[in-house]
Amino acid sequence: MRGYKHSRVAYRSRSQPADVVGGLKSQSPVRYLPLFLFLLVASMGVLAVDVRYGFAWLDEFMGRISNPMIHTLDRVIEPVSTSFSAISETLSARRENEELKERVAELQRENQSLRDAADENARFRELLNLKAEAAPSAMVAQVVRYVDLPGKRMLILRAGEDQGLRVGQPVLSSSNQLLGRVVETSPSSANVRLITDPTSKVRVTLERTGAQGTLYSQSGKLYLRVERSESIEKGDRIATSHLSTAFPEGLAIGEVGEEASDLESDPMVAVEMGLMVNYRVESLVPVSKWDNFREVLCLPGPSQTLLEGEK
Repeated sequence: MRGYKHSRVAYRSRSQPADVVGGLKSQSPVRYLPLFLFLLVASMGVLAVDVRYGFAWLDEFMGRISNPMIHTLDRVIEPVSTSFSAISETLSARRENEELKERVAELQRENQSLRDAADENARFRELLNLKAEAAPSAMVAQVVRYVDLPGKRMLILRAGEDQGLRVGQPVLSSSNQLLGRVVETSPSSANVRLITDPTSKVRVTLERTGAQGTLYSQSGKLYLRVERSESIEKGDRIATSHLSTAFPEGLAIGEVGEEASDLESDPMVAVEMGLMVNYRVESLVPVSKWDNFREVLCLPGPSQTLLEGEK
């Protein structure tokens, strides 16, 4: 019996197909021969049709199918593309606009610097010309600060004893406008009491008639006090008098304006029984612009105080 079993096993092994290995059938090329022949015949048929009739009809057919699809796709894509282009152009325009703004601002700063330099050069030329005409030994000084307080109106200069400034020197603007007088110095700075200071008194003369008067200040404004008998006309030019012990003769101050009210009369002068009359004075450079001075000219002068009443 045992021998019989072995013989059956051997028989099954010999009778198993040779193209089955491990339970898988071998992929014989013969199986694909019909497909190959079909594709070959189909290709030859396509070539024959192409040679005989061509494929224009196929191109036309495909075009009729694809053109509407492409047109529809273009209509869908075009707004999106246009939107993206508009956004891109807008962003680019904004960047260019910002760059242009920065450039314009830079050019404006450069232009302002050039204008400031030109103005400064013009002021220096005026001061140097005035210095050459008025006093060769005069000195140009830079203004550090303008003080405008109810009881004090001064200029502080960046020049002092080390630069040759002394108490008593008259101070002028570049337009020959009398501003005041040096009243205090230190090695590197000086204080100028302005003629608009409430304690200032300046002896003046009217160029047209030679009449003598006194220049005083109230609330930062300039006034002229003269005898009522004098002939005074609006526009008469006023300059420092030869009687002044604080200033050289002939320094320009301004012009006579309207007659002042009683409230504008000099508060430091007693009632004069109507013998005197007061006038407003329009300075050559409006007092409201005195804080714009950047340089002044300091003339040589005596060392008396600006208060001529103390002479």
